Amino acid sequence: MSNIYSTPKNFNLKVVAEIEFSDGNYQFDTRVVWQEMDGPRLWTMRDSGCSCPTPFEDYSLSNIDPLDFEALRREVNEEVASGKNNVSPETAQEFLAKVKAAISTNGSAGKKSRKTKSTKSN
Repeated sequence: MSNIYSTPKNFNLKVVAEIEFSDGNYQFDTRVVWQEMDGPRLWTMRDSGCSCPTPFEDYSLSNIDPLDFEALRREVNEEVASGKNNVSPETAQEFLAKVKAAISTNGSAGKKSRKTKSTKSN
């Protein structure tokens, strides 16, 4: 079965930007922003868990969120400010710059999104 993370082409998507919030020690906490390959729409989702599941294995086009850039910016800035030191300010700004460039190119920011889902595994 196709996975939106490992084979976004199968969902008519391409990755705009990706950021990892975990320390990568047998776990993941990943935020991805995708763009439709034949349109301007931008989508996003965050998934997390231990190293056993595949990132985004439970996600498809039916349950990812339209991009809300301001909510995304707040989330990224909160992660940087959290003191966990898993994401540098430079990495965060590079991620946000890629997303902003896609918005500028396509004019799609998805003003509102439904609540972001995250799967936490211990």
